[in-house]
Amino acid sequence: MNPEENGIHDQKARMDQLSKHVSNYTVETVHGVKQDVVFTSYPDGITVEETETLESLVKRVQGWHRDRNLIDGSTDKDQTLKLLQELGELSDSVCKEKDIKDDIGDMLVVMINIATRNNVSLLDCLTRAWNDIKDRKGRMVDGIFVKEGDK
Repeated sequence: MNPEENGIHDQKARMDQLSKHVSNYTVETVHGVKQDVVFTSYPDGITVEETETLESLVKRVQGWHRDRNLIDGSTDKDQTLKLLQELGELSDSVCKEKDIKDDIGDMLVVMINIATRNNVSLLDCLTRAWNDIKDRKGRMVDGIFVKEGDK
């Protein structure tokens, strides 16, 4: 089964599970109108982990920053210093051959702060960087990237 079919299968399985617990109710609105209502959220006791997207996580991180006054109450300089601190933690983990996921994630959290305060998206930044590097030719020699023509 390919990943797309697996995703469809997972969604169908969740909907099948939900349909066993969905109930139709008739409610009366404040204006006296009666209407049928179908609850499509998961009932108490049933939890399903929803798949996160990069976009949804970025929005959650931006909200986290705003809730803590880290956008208006901080500066690019403060956040750049924080980014350097997180880079040091990444360097330490790499040197000690530890898991680096948390370190990279922490750096992304800080970069989202800097991007948000400057009204740019991670997509804009990554697109610009990709356009800068996509046609570069060269290769690593003794740990240094040597551009074709710099030989």
